[in-house]
Amino acid sequence: MTALGAISPPEQPRCRYVVDYSGARLYVYARSTATIMRIDGEIDASNAERIAHEIRRFARVKAPLILDLSHLDFLSVDGFRALLVLNGEHHKASLRCSVIAGPAMRPLLRIVINHGLPVADSIAEALQLIEDVISSRRQFLAGLAKQREPQRRTPLTQVSGDRR
Repeated sequence: MTALGAISPPEQPRCRYVVDYSGARLYVYARSTATIMRIDGEIDASNAERIAHEIRRFARVKAPLILDLSHLDFLSVDGFRALLVLNGEHHKASLRCSVIAGPAMRPLLRIVINHGLPVADSIAEALQLIEDVISSRRQFLAGLAKQREPQRRTPLTQVSGDRR
């Protein structure tokens, strides 16, 4: 018999990892195309660096990452700065990362116009963007592979019509 709390709805994968950082909770969900990290509560000067460190740990997996900040109650300038640094690190490492902004983050996004964060409106949209990038990369690589295939030459008798 399974406890009712252990059953996850089909659209939400089961949480594999939960950490509490003095006012912020970090939940990690594994999906086939990305790792989703949802952060609830408050990110401020007291926990921003510890949360950034935890995000870096999961970035080592080299899988696309989705940071769901839509459930945050508060995001300080220190937390926003940590997100910008993480985004720069992911960009340099060629890691795909998306951020789901919420009410706590939107005022900062309006103030800092050229922030460079890849913001999506929902997890579904972020997953679709990642799948589109993967599909485009596969098509590009398939095109390169086709170009490198040796061209088959038709026998000279077929080209000249074999006239005897």
